[in-house]
Amino acid sequence: MKSHFSVLVPAYNCVSWVQSNLGSIIRQKYDNYQLIYIDDASTDGTAAKAKELLQNSNIDYKLFENSFNKGKANNLHHYINSLRDDTIVVVVDGDDWLANDHVLNFLDSQYSDDTWMTCGSYITTDTKSIVHPTTTEDYWSGNIRNKSWQFSHLGTFRKKLFSKIKRKDFLDKSGNYFSTTSDQAMMWPMAEMAGPAHFKPLREALYVYNRSNPISDDRAHRRDQLQTEASIRSRKPYQRLENL
Repeated sequence: MKSHFSVLVPAYNCVSWVQSNLGSIIRQKYDNYQLIYIDDASTDGTAAKAKELLQNSNIDYKLFENSFNKGKANNLHHYINSLRDDTIVVVVDGDDWLANDHVLNFLDSQYSDDTWMTCGSYITTDTKSIVHPTTTEDYWSGNIRNKSWQFSHLGTFRKKLFSKIKRKDFLDKSGNYFSTTSDQAMMWPMAEMAGPAHFKPLREALYVYNRSNPISDDRAHRRDQLQTEASIRSRKPYQRLENL
């Protein structure tokens, strides 16, 4: 039986890449997935462009338009927890896209065993280089938050695993959702709970990471990004789970 996937696209002011982003998802040669597109109060016509493309497609989708900007961490926490329990979540940022039309088929084959989450390899648009995860056996000894970040695009995980993350671990010291670095806020806890037995690093390049967006966090909000990363790394690790 094929896995069910929920492809979540958090998007803000990325109208220039809506075609590449949604086109790569609509073209998937897979028939058991839903797209959830979240426009975070864009001001450049992102939502209108997405709506036009989706209305002319034949995929199962939901499009949400926020009345004010909530931030990626808030959106992911809310919308992922609203999904069906048996789904596998695939997060594709609104200015990035999937590398080919067989990504979901490939992921389905990777979740055929007791896999709870994966991280993958991605292609950068500027250098065309491929970045691979390098989680050796030694990586999992001790506190992995003290080690190099290895849980990047394409990040996928079972919704049941995500739901075990405490809401407070998406919040800063003021009680607000993190404004940057949401990937680390969710992937560190899930990796700790899954451990090497239920985590799978993928060498196949499944994702294209767009380096041309001038408002990406690592360009526009680098200081905040580094401060948030330090806060997330300093938090208490999650205990490894035996089962979901």
